[in-house]
Amino acid sequence: MALSDIFSHLIELTSNVTDAYATVLYSANNEEETYQLREYFSLNPNLAPPATVPFGEGPISKTVASQKPLVIDYFDPEATELEIFNKIEDLKSFLIVPVIHNEPEGVLVIATKEAYGFSPKLQKIVGGFAEQIAWHLFQQKQSTHQPEKTGSALPEINAFLRFLAESPDKDSVAKRLIEIPPSLLQCDAVAVIRFDGNGMGKIWEQRGFTEDPSQYAVTLGTGIVGTCAQSRTPIIHTNFENNLMALFSSNENTGAIKSVAATPILHEKRLLGVLVCGSLAMNGLSQLDLDKLTLIASGAASSLIFTEAKSERENEKNRDPITGIYNHRFLINYQRAISDKIFSGTYPVFFLTVQLTNLPSLYETHGVRGGDSIFRGLVSLISKSVPSPKNIFKYSDNSILIMILKRNREEVDSIESRLKNLFNDKSLSVNGISVRVETAWGLSSYPEEGEDLHDLIGLSWARTSQPSKMTP
Repeated sequence: MALSDIFSHLIELTSNVTDAYATVLYSANNEEETYQLREYFSLNPNLAPPATVPFGEGPISKTVASQKPLVIDYFDPEATELEIFNKIEDLKSFLIVPVIHNEPEGVLVIATKEAYGFSPKLQKIVGGFAEQIAWHLFQQKQSTHQPEKTGSALPEINAFLRFLAESPDKDSVAKRLIEIPPSLLQCDAVAVIRFDGNGMGKIWEQRGFTEDPSQYAVTLGTGIVGTCAQSRTPIIHTNFENNLMALFSSNENTGAIKSVAATPILHEKRLLGVLVCGSLAMNGLSQLDLDKLTLIASGAASSLIFTEAKSERENEKNRDPITGIYNHRFLINYQRAISDKIFSGTYPVFFLTVQLTNLPSLYETHGVRGGDSIFRGLVSLISKSVPSPKNIFKYSDNSILIMILKRNREEVDSIESRLKNLFNDKSLSVNGISVRVETAWGLSSYPEEGEDLHDLIGLSWARTSQPSKMTP
């Protein structure tokens, strides 16, 4: 199978995003009325999926017929019909996704031990990978009549797609995308353009153009790039010099570019961007080059979605699930970035820590829901009481850290005094709940008391245990 490495790459991406215990891809064989094993991933070395699964009335066939994803709980009777997983124990749920390009090309089955069910967002991400897989299955069927067309380039394409997939973030994907190896695709200029939801395009990364195209106004339907984005179809012009259509916009200077190929970067129906390359030679790009570019864009879409999902998961880990503010983990992981940002100006930086000392007893009194509501309300109240610019973090289970920026000592003392008075000897109404909140406060400053971020935060924290005249 010439595309087996690409399928393996997409299956690995799918498994990583879903925390899968096992993922199996079957392609449809309509003549034999079976689904044939194409690729699988498993954390269980003993898993040996059957080579074929017959068409029938089971959940796989039902999913293909409905053309909609199906989530099955492990205890659902239909789960017993998924014989490809009958040797795996302690699973929680399955996700079955049809693999469709114009018509059903196969089915993707994912098993997990992590949670009962798959969120709609996760199903949408997997649907995008299934769309990429379907496109490759379709292309492979089409190429059986012309095996020489792209077969020789597939190993190098796959190597480049793996290079893209190893990108740590979306910007890195774009940077790597413009470095297409010359042995794979001969082009003198390359650009990646991303579009916002309002139809405006922006040059993400580029190389090789006479004039920096980042100044061009790129819009849907305008020029080759805008037309490619609007139509969602690849475009090639082998005699661009005599073409009346612009590449990016009407006020451009593309220099001596004479051949242009452009292809959309798509995830499901979502336009992620456009990949365009140009050649200085007339007829310097061919239909074969456009096919290669389209394969690369397909892999780039998978990599962009994967890095986006990974970034969202990382962001969720760095935020407190109750209040939504960044947590202690964020302070640890991004210490250097935070320091570079807040210690770069001429103003001092103040670190004000407030311990909500009776927060545990508030949870005992009002329950988890009530306690969460109180905690959210208190964080919101503190945030509204401190003028911007500021950064607020959850430092521990019952403490909030406030970084106060671009203020002098007198202003910060006034802010601290107002906050203390807010809680001093009063019952507060927080999200409709009347509570009395007990607090302890600590303040430190940069550069007066040090220049290390965590030393200053620790000093502020330590001072919360010292007596304060205004602590209730």
